Amino acid sequence: MNDSNPSRARRPVLPLVALTLVSVWLAGCAALHGPGQGTSDATRPSFATGHESARDQLNDGYSDLYSNVKGLAQVDKFLYVKIESDDVQRVVDDVTSYSGQLADRLHKLTEDFPALALDRPTTPPLIKAAHKAEKKALIKRFAPIVGDSGKTFERALLIRLLVIVDQQRYLAATLAKRESDPALSKIMSGAAKRYAGLYNEIDALLKKRFYR
Repeated sequence: MNDSNPSRARRPVLPLVALTLVSVWLAGCAALHGPGQGTSDATRPSFATGHESARDQLNDGYSDLYSNVKGLAQVDKFLYVKIESDDVQRVVDDVTSYSGQLADRLHKLTEDFPALALDRPTTPPLIKAAHKAEKKALIKRFAPIVGDSGKTFERALLIRLLVIVDQQRYLAATLAKRESDPALSKIMSGAAKRYAGLYNEIDALLKKRFYR
């Protein structure tokens, strides 16, 4: 169903939406290529060898998650410019709303958990250069004149959101499994379940609108 507000479809899309989406997606890819999830409770405090402590490695994950959800929380401020369907807008609103809530909660948690850090740099310069090249390519796809629009745009948007949301789901689940503090582990477990629900919501809409 088309949105009754014609001004939404007429506004030129901002390249920043592409920058936001690809930044979150690439950051999620980098985070999920870390050590695997198969660590027992008994070895949690030192789940990986190397120069970094277990807490440092957890903070790498928290920093990635925080950066990603902050980006997702801003997507609705830019994506409305090309969204024409109420059901797609609803999904975007659900993703951005929860992501904003989680970003706020993570920030407040640093006051209660001094060992929790959200500002650790985790992307090497070479990977950043590759990310920059992919951002440029994606921006062209979202360009105001020659970029995708209508159903093509919405399908591409939902597919990308599906991947990003799934990445946050498993990042949060990994943090929950490895976190030694029960309170933080519970919060991350809840985040993983919420993103799993959002994944199912996006997946169902994709199948309903574009793959039936």
